[in-house]
Amino acid sequence: MKNRTHRLATGLLATAAAASTVVAMTATAAQAATTYTPTGGLSASFVGTSVSFTDIEAAQTLTCTTFDLSGSIISSGSSRPYGADGGTLGSLSSSGCTNPLAGATTVTPVGTWTVAVTGDATGTSWPAQLKNVKATVSAANCTFGVTGVVNGRFDDSNQRFTPASGASGLTIDGGAGAPTGSMCVTLDLQPGDTIAVGGYWTNTPPTGSAALDISNP
Repeated sequence: MKNRTHRLATGLLATAAAASTVVAMTATAAQAATTYTPTGGLSASFVGTSVSFTDIEAAQTLTCTTFDLSGSIISSGSSRPYGADGGTLGSLSSSGCTNPLAGATTVTPVGTWTVAVTGDATGTSWPAQLKNVKATVSAANCTFGVTGVVNGRFDDSNQRFTPASGASGLTIDGGAGAPTGSMCVTLDLQPGDTIAVGGYWTNTPPTGSAALDISNP
C-alpha cells in the first residue's frame, strides 16, 4: 500500500491542477444567458473513443476499447435552465475494459445517466456535464462503486463531448460501494479517490435523424 502522506500530496496536486483547469475554462465573458434549448433527432448515441478512467491518488488506469452511451433528447426544441437535463443516457455498452494489474474489468451502470449544458458557449463549444453517473466496477478480487458527474464540453460543430482534464467529478464510493477484495488493496483504491476521465464521446445519430444542436434561449 502506498504511503498515505504521498497519497495526500498527490491528491493536493491533482486538486490544484483541476482548479486551474476550471479557472481557465471559466475565464470568459460574464454569462449572458440562463437557459438553453437542445434540438435535433430524438435519439442520441455517443460513441466513445479512447475512453479511460484513472484513480488519481492511486495512479491506476482502466481503459476500454468500447464505451458507448445512448439514449434520447428530452423535449427537443424546448428551453430549460442551464444545468437542467437535456437528455437521458440510459444505455451503456462497454467491452475490452482492462487494468494492467487487475486484468479484464466490467463496468455496470446503475440508474439512468443524464446530460446537461451548464453555461454559455464559447464559439460552438458549450460547457456540459454527464450527470447522475453511477456504476459498479468489477475485476478479479476487486469490486467498487463510482458516483458523481463528468464535467466537460460539448461542441455541436463536431458533436463531441470531451471531459475536462484532471478530476472529473467522479469519486470512488464509500459505505456499501467501497472497494472490496484483495486486488483493490493491491491497487490501493480507497473511498473518496477522485477519477479523471480520458478520451471523448461523439454523438452519431441514426440515419435520417438530425444531429444535436444547442442554442439560446
